[in-house]
Amino acid sequence: MICEVFEDFILKVLIVAAIVSTTLGIMQHGWAAGFQEGAGIMFAIVIIVLVTVVNDYTKEKKFQELMNQADTKTVKCLRSGSLCTLDSEELVVGDIIKIGYGDAVPADLLVILDAECFADESSLTGEPDEVQKEVVSEEHFKGDPFMLQGS
Repeated sequence: MICEVFEDFILKVLIVAAIVSTTLGIMQHGWAAGFQEGAGIMFAIVIIVLVTVVNDYTKEKKFQELMNQADTKTVKCLRSGSLCTLDSEELVVGDIIKIGYGDAVPADLLVILDAECFADESSLTGEPDEVQKEVVSEEHFKGDPFMLQGS
């Protein structure tokens, strides 16, 4: 993060100004009094870098928390014969999920019962058309019964 701060053009100008000011000050007034103006500019640079890094770190931490919350969704699940609401992270193999129109698929799954089920897989495949999903059964296996997470 510190290296990213130094990519700013104004900060580069301040560093050059500090070097020039320090050099000229030492040449004109000697070491004791010549470095003061350059040191003041360097002090300002240190403050700018510290404030920017702390601010960026705080934003990054909050962004990561939001991303973690966005990954967790609540879903209606049939487990042990009763319908309950769970976080998507609590799903296990064998859970039956109820998905409605517009819901995001919380995990990879098989369609076992549908009423003309279509999935928008454009975020995964890049194809803009919705894909029809067929019910999987023991008698026949036709079509595409798989729904992928995020579709």
